[in-house]
Amino acid sequence: ESIKTVLRSPENRILIKRMLIKCADISNPCRPIEQCIEWAGRISEEYFAQTDEERRQGLPVVMPVFDRNTCSIPKSQLSFIDYFIIDMFDAWDAFADLPNLMEHLNNNIKYWKGLDARNLRVLRPPPE
Repeated sequence: ESIKTVLRSPENRILIKRMLIKCADISNPCRPIEQCIEWAGRISEEYFAQTDEERRQGLPVVMPVFDRNTCSIPKSQLSFIDYFIIDMFDAWDAFADLPNLMEHLNNNIKYWKGLDARNLRVLRPPPE
């Protein structure tokens, strides 16, 4: 009933649509683990290439943390999750009840923390 009340207002509906678009844009940490890892790798490679190109052209480096020789992908993922994802998706979950999405998020946090605890800077642990 409270959701129906919120949705009656055109302003609230617009806000909710904007939130959905933003959440969709940054939702990688809420995907199943294999998709999350794949897209974390793609995004990291895009940022590495940008940093490489900025250095090659003698431009200021916008994201120095994305130096391919020193970057820890697990740390960058955890940082992104802490700064952008947790509060936004906790709020969205409270509004729309998204247990599967939140389960994926928690699994991904555990995965990245596990790699970070082993001081690994890569997407996947080495084969045993």
